[in-house]
Order: sequence, then C-alpha cells, then structure tokens
Amino acid sequence: MPPPDPGGAADESVLVLHVDDEPDFADLAASFLVREDDSFEVVTATNAQEGLDVLGARAIDCVVSDYEMPKMDGIEFLEVVREEYPDLPFVLFTGKGSEEVASDAIQAGVTDYLQKRGGTEQYALLANRVRNAVEKRRSQHALAERNRRLGTLVSNLPGVVYRCVNEPEWPMEFVGGECEELTGYSAETIESGEVVWGADIIVPDDVDTTWEQVQVALETRDPFELTYRIRTADGERRIVWERGRGIYEDNELVALEGFITDITERQHRKHELERKNARLEVLFENSPDLINVHDESGTIVEANRRFCDELGYTEEEVVGMAVWDVAVRATEADVQAMKRETESGDLRRIESTYERSDGSHFSVVNHLTQLDLNGQERYVVIGRVADD
Repeated sequence: MPPPDPGGAADESVLVLHVDDEPDFADLAASFLVREDDSFEVVTATNAQEGLDVLGARAIDCVVSDYEMPKMDGIEFLEVVREEYPDLPFVLFTGKGSEEVASDAIQAGVTDYLQKRGGTEQYALLANRVRNAVEKRRSQHALAERNRRLGTLVSNLPGVVYRCVNEPEWPMEFVGGECEELTGYSAETIESGEVVWGADIIVPDDVDTTWEQVQVALETRDPFELTYRIRTADGERRIVWERGRGIYEDNELVALEGFITDITERQHRKHELERKNARLEVLFENSPDLINVHDESGTIVEANRRFCDELGYTEEEVVGMAVWDVAVRATEADVQAMKRETESGDLRRIESTYERSDGSHFSVVNHLTQLDLNGQERYVVIGRVADD
C-alpha cells in the first residue's frame, strides 16, 4: 500500500528510511542525519524486505539504501520500490562505487547517488541530498494538486477562461472550459489562430466598443466587465458577459486573463421582464381605477394618477400618508386586524369613504389583496368610486 501523499513545503518533518545490512553503521548514520537536520526522523532496516515492510506501514518521505546487501541488493530493492512508489525519493548510499552501479541505479530511477566516504562530512552531504529530494517531491505534489484543483474548477465553469494578447483581434494563448459549447469552435482552433476571437467571433458592431472599454480599464489597471454579442460557428448570435484584467510582469502588460459566460437567456428574460413591467406601469398609471399600495404598517408607498387626481394630492404628497389619512373610518387597529386576517393572494372587498384634500367625501368600493414583492409584504388596493 503506498504511503499517503506528502505534505506541502510548510510541513518540515521528514521521515527517512535507511536500509543497510550493517546495523551499527545504519544506527550511526541515523544519529548523524538527525544531528545535521533535527527535522529528520530516521527509521532503520537491515535488509530490503524489512525495508519494504516499513514502507507498507509508514509514510516514508525518502529512502536511503546501501547497494551490497544479501538476497536483494540496492538496485533490486530500488526496482521493487519504483513499482509501488514511482516518485518516492530514493538515495543510493553505497560503499561500492562504479560507473556500472551508477548507470544501473539511474536506469532504475534512482533520485540521487552518493558514495560512502570516511569522516562525518558525508552525513552533511547526505542530509542535504535527502532534504533537496524531499522538498522537490513536495513541491511537485503541491503543484500537481494545485493544477488538479484548477483543472477541476475550469472544467466545471459555465463558460470559458482565457489568456490573450492585448491586441484588437484578441489572439488567444489559452482557452479552457466550455469553449465549444459557447462558440461552436474547439479550444485548439481558437488557440491556433485559425479562428480569431476579435475578428471571427465578436459581432463586428461590438468590436470597437469592446476594445475601447478594455483599454479604459487597463489605463487604471482596474478589472473590466463587458457585455457583447458573439457569432457562433453555426451563425447563431449569443450575448456574453466577460470579466478580466491585465497581467503585468516587470510593470509591463504581457497578457489579459479572464472569464466569459453566456448570458443570452438571462438577457432575454431581463428584456422580457422590462417589457412586462413597462406594460404594467402603463396599466397602473392609466387605469380608471384608484390604485394604491401600502405596507404592513398602513403607509402608502405608491399610488397611481387616478388615485392622486381624485383625492386632489400630488404623488409626492400621497406617498408617506397613512391609510387612515385617506379612508375616514379606517384606523391603525383596522389595518393590523386586516394584516392578521389576510393571507397572500387573498382578495377582500371593502367599502370605504375617502376624504379629498378639500375635505369633501366620496364612497369607494375597494378590492384588496396581499402580495409578497421582493420579500416585502405589500397590500394592493384597487378602488372604484361608488357612483362610477
């Protein structure tokens, strides 16, 4: 079973397995390694099989192994280790030095090769080789994990991530994500320049505006946000939203990076909602009925033209008045009772007497309904003068 993935560079502890068939030398080497680097913990084994057992049980960061050992020498041990742990640092620390051994070790995938020498200096060198090998592996794993997460993020984005040159045609150096779903073109086609974003994809009428908006943002080094139209491979027009920013090296602009997503349906829904609201506004303002909207406290928040004209007030004067300022028999207690008794969607008929600004009265038949507008409780009152 392979050891767990190594920690990041911030994890300073290093677990070393030293395999040598001379126990006294293995213990001595372990002591010197720990003395050279107190972040090391060294586990010793006296043969390759014992070393494999340790590897199966402990999360070893680096193997240091002798070459000449009974039953299984250091190269054979390395070959077995590589089958199970392909990237585990392995340092061959051997008293037998020859070009043949070194060549075999390299061919088997050794991380480093160090010949035993007299004196304690060799342990400082060994400790340095081990630390470098472990840090390199940890950095590679951290980078691989970061790239994996980035790849997962990009593959799940509802759009396209890109890196391009700041030129009017926006030549793309990298395109990732749902490129083909958005444009009908593969990422490779766009990256190769066979299809150019600014010339072949952006609708011609939007090219100049897009360029100008980006340049304005780059002048102040601010992120930019754009909405523009594109033309897909099959000729369909779509609306996209883009957010990006300049990338600088040594204070020089070297590229743009950003994200582009399809907002066609959202824009269509927005425009349809705007048209619907415009129609409702016309109906509201031009209705022959007296319409007002008040909140749960009884304060009028909106009124149509007929309501204001009939009462003799301007809209500015009406908004902020209480219901009982208009309906002469209404009280604050009545409004609170109505609130308790009326559920959303209910329609209630109420006969009221309104008082105009000049003090005169008139009868009104109202129909009241409670609505939830953007999370706010509102009461819409549609009234008709009783004589009408």
